[in-house]
Amino acid sequence: MKGSLIERYGKYYAVFNVKNTNGKWAKKYVKTGLEFKPENESAAQSILENEIKMYLEAKPIEVETFQTSNKTISIKADKNKTLFSSFVNEWMKKKENEARTDEVTDYFYHNICSNYIIPYFKETKTYLEDIDYHILQEFVDYERTKDKKPLCPTSLKKLKITLRLILKDARMQRLIIDDPSEFIVLPKQTRRLPTFYNEEQLTELFEKIKGDYIYNIIYVTVLYGLRRSEVLGLKWDSVDFENKLVTIKHTVVRTNKIVEKDRTKTDSSFRTFPMSKEIENLLLNLREEENKNRLKYKENYTENDYIFKWPDGTMFNPDQITRRFVGLLKKYGLPPIRFHDLRHSCASLLMSKGFQLKDVQEWLGHADIETTANIYGHLDQSRKKELMNAFKF
Repeated sequence: MKGSLIERYGKYYAVFNVKNTNGKWAKKYVKTGLEFKPENESAAQSILENEIKMYLEAKPIEVETFQTSNKTISIKADKNKTLFSSFVNEWMKKKENEARTDEVTDYFYHNICSNYIIPYFKETKTYLEDIDYHILQEFVDYERTKDKKPLCPTSLKKLKITLRLILKDARMQRLIIDDPSEFIVLPKQTRRLPTFYNEEQLTELFEKIKGDYIYNIIYVTVLYGLRRSEVLGLKWDSVDFENKLVTIKHTVVRTNKIVEKDRTKTDSSFRTFPMSKEIENLLLNLREEENKNRLKYKENYTENDYIFKWPDGTMFNPDQITRRFVGLLKKYGLPPIRFHDLRHSCASLLMSKGFQLKDVQEWLGHADIETTANIYGHLDQSRKKELMNAFKF
């Protein structure tokens, strides 16, 4: 069984034979990244030998021998195999203990692993060492087409991301040689145009729900184009009455519990808005109401710095706010939209007033203008009219 170096596209490639899951031999090609020059041959040879060692250490065999141009490599490997479901379970526990991840990320991985990956591969009794592209693709296709609660394209994308992280870790531990998850084919995501209210519909919404306990939340959300996590994460330290500014720097997210985070979704989401007279009055009234509630509930009042909360100081459950919003739309016979569509409504209103995509990007806190263009580019009719006017014959 021999390994060798070949030239491809002006680079050294390491080549050796490996056994696939069917027990058949197949060539494995490994990029060295080195230019095909005599002075690089020794370094390329070292890469070849290292790749062969990694392969031998990962295979569940007693002893296997490889012959390179310079030497014979023999390594005794671990005969025991690892169930993929067991490896995923251990990976999940390790991920939860990492200081680098937050509670929301932990919940994301835990949900994907516990509800999809582990149950499926526990039933199939698949070994980590036997994982290949076909096995992974079959799993993804099953989750996509199963009769009960099939996964949507967005969830399948999250599934693939998680699989890649798991198998990357397995490769780092030299338990496998290749990561076949990169070849998983996902269904194309159909572009969903955002739904939103126009200015007339927003005016009607505000008139109908005035006096409701989520009115102020809806008003601030629409005005600043906030995410639900951002509007519920507003704290009094976000408000600068002296300089008339409101800063978005905290969020409240719902997973299996309410998670408070002293940071925004991305760096660009951390942004500061001017405070209009209407917003100033709204906030001053809320602060006065909070002080009254503190005296009313006394020792039963829950102290926190959040602006939007129940009279006794208890934080709002994000999902409860969404349910209330949907209920109000039904109650008053208004067109059904999601809470997040209030953010889209803000963007639509800005575009209708002649503001450019760059303005909308900064107002909404998108990381780049490509994101803004993908979501709202079809609304930029004013810019298209300018382009059309350029053609004068």
